[in-house]
Amino acid sequence: MFNDKPLTWEYRVEHLSQVQMANQLNFMGKDGWELVAVVHSPEGEYPYECFLKRPTGTRF
Repeated sequence: MFNDKPLTWEYRVEHLSQVQMANQLNFMGKDGWELVAVVHSPEGEYPYECFLKRPTGTRF
């Protein structure tokens, strides 16, 4: 009934502009990615650094 294997994760970092945020995060969410944190640095073309994770082997 229970799986004795520990859950493992894969991680992804995306650099996004404000215009890209909702569309890109929704797209990645449909592929199983969960947003963990966002770091905002106002300088630069892509000021949002988004950290995502999903269980390894996930295929949607």
